[in-house]
Amino acid sequence: MKLFIAVVLACLAAAQAREIGFQSVVPLRDAQRSARIVNGFPAGPGQFPYQAFLSGQTAGGNLACGGSLISDLWVLTAAHCQVGVIQFTVRVGTNNINEGTVRTSDLIIIHPAYNPSNLNNDIGLIRLSQPVPLGGNIQVVSLPEANLAETFLDREATVSGFGRISDSVAGISTTLNFVHLNIISNIQCMGVYGAATIIDSTVCALGRDSPNQGTCNGDSGGPLTVTENGQSVQIGVVSFVAAVGCEAGLPSGYVRTTHFRNWIREQTGV
Repeated sequence: MKLFIAVVLACLAAAQAREIGFQSVVPLRDAQRSARIVNGFPAGPGQFPYQAFLSGQTAGGNLACGGSLISDLWVLTAAHCQVGVIQFTVRVGTNNINEGTVRTSDLIIIHPAYNPSNLNNDIGLIRLSQPVPLGGNIQVVSLPEANLAETFLDREATVSGFGRISDSVAGISTTLNFVHLNIISNIQCMGVYGAATIIDSTVCALGRDSPNQGTCNGDSGGPLTVTENGQSVQIGVVSFVAAVGCEAGLPSGYVRTTHFRNWIREQTGV
């Protein structure tokens, strides 16, 4: 498979980094530069039944991203995964990118306020060509209600994906991995990336057991969840890491789903 290798840097954040000293960010869809959750753990069978693997067809080749199943017909992902994509092949119900239930997309929706310069509002939706059969290893993830005051500060969260295992390894992982994170404050995260990148609808996290744990390229669009009443609730969508590297010990960034709950409902009915 010809991999899409263009890395799109967040231009505004990069300019800000040069002027003020903030870190620049990079979106996590480039499959050549990454391939597994960094310093994480292999997922068990059915552990993340809502995880989706997206293979996107673009004019320049193919790309790999993650997503989450929010109904039998809709997948939630990152907007930067969708830019330039003609059609997605979506796999669910598996921890292996070569297996599972396969569907194609028939509608791709990028949030109208998505800003590729600083990755604000980096969220999108994919409608499947046919519903997937729910049950067993295929389940939907719960979404929180719209609550702009909820920060999830200091909560333990989990992120899963098929992204890169380290900065030195290229190519996507064929198997699903996960890692536990701690949610940090937007003020703390803003001190790293600046106010142009970290806004109210951003959530940031650091590795729970080690700072160099987190997401990397190929994980884009995947789910960041917390456990509530025994259920996984998706509070974030994988968006970016520091351009200096996935193992640099800097926060990873996510789109805060509570801020987009009404938009998701309007578009999908979910």
